[in-house]
Amino acid sequence: MQKDIPDPAEYAWEFETHGDVGVWNIRGWDGWADETLEAVSQHYRLRGAEDDITATIAVFGDKTQLPPETQEYMAEQWSDNGQYVGVDKIGFVAEGITGMAIKSNVEVPGAELDDFDTLEAALAWAQS
Repeated sequence: MQKDIPDPAEYAWEFETHGDVGVWNIRGWDGWADETLEAVSQHYRLRGAEDDITATIAVFGDKTQLPPETQEYMAEQWSDNGQYVGVDKIGFVAEGITGMAIKSNVEVPGAELDDFDTLEAALAWAQS
C-alpha cells in the first residue's frame, strides 16, 4: 500500500476488502470535521485505484446527515473520485432513503451505481 494513503486506524472510519471489493465503513459519520472527511475521500481515491479493487462500497449509518453542503461535496468530490478509481461498480449502503440520496448525487460515467439496505446485499451485487 502507498505511504500517502491515510491510515483508517487514525480516524472514525474503517476499511476492509471482501475479495476484490473495497468497503469503507463510515457508519459513525454524523458531521465529521473536514480533515476526517478528506482523509476518507483521499483513502478511497488512492486505495480504490489499486489493481486489486474492482468495486467499492460505502456503508453509512443512521446518524448520517445530508445537508445541502454535504450533498454538494459528494456530487463533486465523490463523482471525481469514482472516475479516478475506475471501478466497475460503486455501491452505497444505508437504511431508508439515505443510500438513494447519496447515489442520486454521484455521477460516474462507465460505472454502475446502486444503493442497498444491507452490506450483504451490496457485496452480492458487487461480486456478481
